[in-house]
Amino acid sequence: MTRRGTGWWGMIGAALVAATPAPAATPAGTTIANTAQLTLVAAGAAPVTLDSNTVTIAVDALVEAAIAADVPTAPVATAPQPLAFTVANPGNAATVYRLGAAADRDGVTVATIAADTDGDGRYDPATDRPVSTVTLAPGAQQRIFVLASGALAPGAAITATAVADTPAAATVGATGGRASATVRLVDAATPAARLDKAQSVAAPGGGARAVAGAIVTYTLTARFARDCAAAEVSDAVPDGMRFMPGSIMLDDQPLADAGRLDGTTVRIALGDMPAGAVRQIRFNAIIL
Repeated sequence: MTRRGTGWWGMIGAALVAATPAPAATPAGTTIANTAQLTLVAAGAAPVTLDSNTVTIAVDALVEAAIAADVPTAPVATAPQPLAFTVANPGNAATVYRLGAAADRDGVTVATIAADTDGDGRYDPATDRPVSTVTLAPGAQQRIFVLASGALAPGAAITATAVADTPAAATVGATGGRASATVRLVDAATPAARLDKAQSVAAPGGGARAVAGAIVTYTLTARFARDCAAAEVSDAVPDGMRFMPGSIMLDDQPLADAGRLDGTTVRIALGDMPAGAVRQIRFNAIIL
């Protein structure tokens, strides 16, 4: 579940951080009744409570659509290559979603879309049958596999869509009843990430000589070509130098030293990183 994510699933993806759960949507068709009361207290008499008239309201059907790629990048594999997406119903009524998929590159096609019938997360043509629609109860979700074929190559993007069939009496929510998500193919040989390190020296009184008392700024740039889980950057302060307290920066934002400095090693937990993310860390050390 920024899992700078893609679509609705990407948003929760993320997020996947501790938060107060959102209340469940009130089911469509629910009748909500409400009666107020007026209490009167007269001198020397018992309190008297009067009821108002009861007002009722029926909750309308709210139609929303959501879909997200299980992973936004995937190494190129043998065609047909199954790419997993998850369709979800954030609305408050059972909804039928029409499924579609397309590639952004000539020669790449979508052979079929199949439902993950047994819910094991792996495509099996013997059990995962082709579908053109899925019907979801409020809050429910369904994994599907988009089978990409043809001239699969790095850089090709396959986009899946879910479009809600909206009853005439229903209200369409913020998504417009339509959602999409994309998986981009990458070279299987491409490293998942890389870390580049640079340094600059500021000597006492000016200049860039590495003399005693000079301050060295280390810059670490982490680039993620694929989704990476639980990423952490560590850098041990070399012998002959001392870490300068309060100098740690992440993406130009200061970080407290507490929990970041393990003895003489700077450690920055980045967490789950989506493909395309770039994070930069800086800290200072002084030459003894």
